[in-house]
Amino acid sequence: MRIILEGRKVGNGDVAVYFQNRAWFTKRGLNRRIVLHELYHHLIYVNGTDMPQRMEEKSADGYARDFLNQCFAF
Repeated sequence: MRIILEGRKVGNGDVAVYFQNRAWFTKRGLNRRIVLHELYHHLIYVNGTDMPQRMEEKSADGYARDFLNQCFAF
């Protein structure tokens, strides 16, 4: 996955977007949670898993949340 910091390519008021092995971020969107969210989209794309967009977005949010909770739980 290629990560590109190019806010003009994101559009729609979003902070990040993933499309065909590339993730574009705005400066505001370059944080751990959002990078993990886009990484989940990359994993789905690479594995060829087909799921509805709404379900994929919800799963990506859960993945990022659970990952951060496990890494930073003391």
